[in-house]
Amino acid sequence: MDFINLAEQSSEQFIKLFYQNYDTQRNLLGNLYREDSAVVWNGNAISGLQQLSEFLSRLPASQHEIIAYDCQPIAATMNTQGVCGILINVHGYVKYGDSPGKKSFSQTITLMPVEGQGTNYFIQSDIFRHV
Repeated sequence: MDFINLAEQSSEQFIKLFYQNYDTQRNLLGNLYREDSAVVWNGNAISGLQQLSEFLSRLPASQHEIIAYDCQPIAATMNTQGVCGILINVHGYVKYGDSPGKKSFSQTITLMPVEGQGTNYFIQSDIFRHV
């Protein structure tokens, strides 16, 4: 199996799903995380699904524009099904609410495979930063 191609395909699908839901159905994002997922947003740690849900609900409406992303498989995380985690780095712009300007952002996400579910992933860590 070509792990690089699988990581690229999975990352492309994930990025489309993640940012589309972030901008239109943010309440669904919690399904992509686990209780022990590590989340840092602009230097502020968010602990647990409840705190993440509350935080996301306080953010204004958003529109993300993805400029570029890179990904790579994390071979050391290979599970019994032969699927491994993926490190994704995203760069883009985000517009909040009625603000006329866009802000540049960088986001690094580590996806881990859900055991027993083929190529389904959850977010193990998520680091977002306006740059």
